[in-house]
Amino acid sequence: MTKLIVKLAALAAFCTWTAAASAQTPAPGPGLLMLRSTSLSPAEVVDAVKEYSVSKNWLYMGASKAKQGEVTMVKFCIPQVGQVLWPLGLQLSALLPCGNVGVYQKQGKTEVSMLHPAYMQLLYPDPQVEKAVAIATPLLTEMLDTIVK
Repeated sequence: MTKLIVKLAALAAFCTWTAAASAQTPAPGPGLLMLRSTSLSPAEVVDAVKEYSVSKNWLYMGASKAKQGEVTMVKFCIPQVGQVLWPLGLQLSALLPCGNVGVYQKQGKTEVSMLHPAYMQLLYPDPQVEKAVAIATPLLTEMLDTIVK
């Protein structure tokens, strides 16, 4: 009887831990997109991303128009995240949240979208990747919240 109680307690603890872990990581789908809306123009948002990236010593890689100028893709990389991932292999450079930030207009507002960094953990489950997600998430959230003000 004692073994059964211990096993049930262990199962309950595991289920609680699994539920807590999954609550922190968005599931595949719309939850993996970080979206913000602003009254700023797309050009102002692009400038704000560049200024923010430079001020944080991130690698600003530029902005490019897509979809016949309807969307501007802004790209930057966060070195602190790369430093955590690269020891696992340079192939993981493809996972880096070198944000492709999409900036576009929708119903008179400027929309800003990017992937939640949790996508890295979904694509390459590893404790170091989880650490990189933990570093990137607050940095990118703060950036998005700052640039749309």
